[in-house]
Amino acid sequence: MKSLFLTILITIQAFSIFSQDTQDAKKILDKVSEQTRSYISITTDFDFIMENKEVDIREVNSGYIILQNNKYKLNLNGIEIFNNGETQWTYMPDAEEVNISEAVTDENDYMNPANIFTMYENGFSYKLIGETPSGNYKIELSPDEINEFSKITLEIENDSHQIDKAIMTGTDGNSYIINLKNWDVSKEYPETTFEFNAGEHPSVNIIDLR
Repeated sequence: MKSLFLTILITIQAFSIFSQDTQDAKKILDKVSEQTRSYISITTDFDFIMENKEVDIREVNSGYIILQNNKYKLNLNGIEIFNNGETQWTYMPDAEEVNISEAVTDENDYMNPANIFTMYENGFSYKLIGETPSGNYKIELSPDEINEFSKITLEIENDSHQIDKAIMTGTDGNSYIINLKNWDVSKEYPETTFEFNAGEHPSVNIIDLR
């Protein structure tokens, strides 16, 4: 009887700690959402890293992203993506080619850096798992349904409630890391920022996929 009582007590304590971690994580993520939506725009540089320690692979690509409402401009390793909410242009300078397609906002496309700011809002359970050495929050997201990622870890600045890093652990053994840096949230961009200007690239080959 004593052993059973002790087991029940430990289980209750463990559930209480887990529940508190979940509540704390939700409070932090709610502040991140509130803060993100208050910005006129978000401009940030980032490093996108793919690594697999088992086979000793580590690839690093750098870029920047501009987000404003439902529009964005993304530059990753020289490839530019313009999205004005209706149309998307993918410009590949080396190939002198631009692909035009209808804009599709896939909230489950976690490989798209544009989704890093809202990916946690749907389809995940979450818990606070600790802090980084610099004192930032670490929150682990677990997908409600099986997908290509077993978990996603967010590192969030404790003062600004801005996301500093996302670590996506793939079920294929690969990890994908996005490091965000040099935030600017004070600019308002014209609509043309999010549209490809063919006039500036007269020799570009335009492929319309719409």
